Amino acid sequence: METIRRYNYHAYPTRGQREALSRLFGACRYAWNWYLDQRKVAWWLHLPIPSYAELSRRFTEFKKEPENKWLWKVSSGPMAQALRHAETAYSRAYAHKAGYPRYKSRHCGEQSATFTRSDRYHVRHERNSRWMFLDLPKIDGEIKLRWSRDLPSTPSSVTIMLHADGTYEASFVVKTEPKAPPKPRHDACGIDMGLESLASIVYSDGTREKVAPLKALRRAERKLRRLDKESSRRRRGSNNYSKTRQAKARLYAHIGAQRKDLAYKLASRVAGENQAVAMETLCVKGLMRTRMGKSVADAAWSTFTNRVDALCAQWGRRAIHVDRWCPSSQVCSQCGRRDGKKPLNVREWECPDCGTLLDRDYNAALNIMDAAGLAESLNARGGDVRRRLASAGRNAITDEAGTRRTARLH
Repeated sequence: METIRRYNYHAYPTRGQREALSRLFGACRYAWNWYLDQRKVAWWLHLPIPSYAELSRRFTEFKKEPENKWLWKVSSGPMAQALRHAETAYSRAYAHKAGYPRYKSRHCGEQSATFTRSDRYHVRHERNSRWMFLDLPKIDGEIKLRWSRDLPSTPSSVTIMLHADGTYEASFVVKTEPKAPPKPRHDACGIDMGLESLASIVYSDGTREKVAPLKALRRAERKLRRLDKESSRRRRGSNNYSKTRQAKARLYAHIGAQRKDLAYKLASRVAGENQAVAMETLCVKGLMRTRMGKSVADAAWSTFTNRVDALCAQWGRRAIHVDRWCPSSQVCSQCGRRDGKKPLNVREWECPDCGTLLDRDYNAALNIMDAAGLAESLNARGGDVRRRLASAGRNAITDEAGTRRTARLH
């Protein structure tokens, strides 16, 4: 079964092409803001909300006015797509899937324009060449793209983007055949997310591991503080201020790439090695308001869990999210005793009933797997599966059978 995916390539436009793209981005912003204005005016005047077809017709008439002739210097396709994106944003807001759309500014970090197949763009790649070439309407010359992989099929649309760090990127929407999923090594696993260890994983055969956090933002704080001081000394709007701002944007882009790389690599391994994955449901938005907000953002939990969900759906695996209020850190995974909340500095404790020395993260991961129905309390012969998993690998070293520890994926 074919799946729809995006293939992204770095773009290197010339100076004249950058100026033409800047005009195109400005026209798309103008169309987006015009659409928001029309909807808000109708709401303020208590008039019926106009449909997308009506507003699209009005915008076509609006472009014919003499003072708006500059909109005809760029392709009309991306502006029509901007109107469609605004309509989609309102639909998502009414469905309570996102907030209401906001106005866009030329000072926003991200600028984009989308061309569909009806806009008659062309992309070509010469054999054994490191470059691809993208021809867009009303932009002189072909835009050079760094070739990294072949497009599996003819793209249905392409989005040209300008990032905050000054780099350009082209994103193609294509249909591709899904790759064969890797052969699973374990039946199931339970994952406990944390800050001291990014992920504590317990597998159904008793093996376990902890993945150390990357802490990309924490390690870059010194450089960010230096750039903030440098930016405060610059005059806003000057060339030096722009250079410092772009340096900060490049550093933040590097931090984001590091987070995404670790999350995607870990998610690919977890989803590929397990037939079922149990994870806790995290309220990341609420945790971001606490004193641990910076560390929570640095951990990129949502990126990891969303990627695991996507890969499990693609490969036919099960991704189970247990209830947010599951007391995974309060219950002994061996005897089932619940002894209440524990402060974060308590990493290990001894169960007062069974006397088992429990690791906080591994204990929570096992309880998450049990809450998802992936670790039964008793097997077919009456053996205590939870007891076996809870005591597996206890006080073991890395080379012993039944344990596997990973310091970092990089």
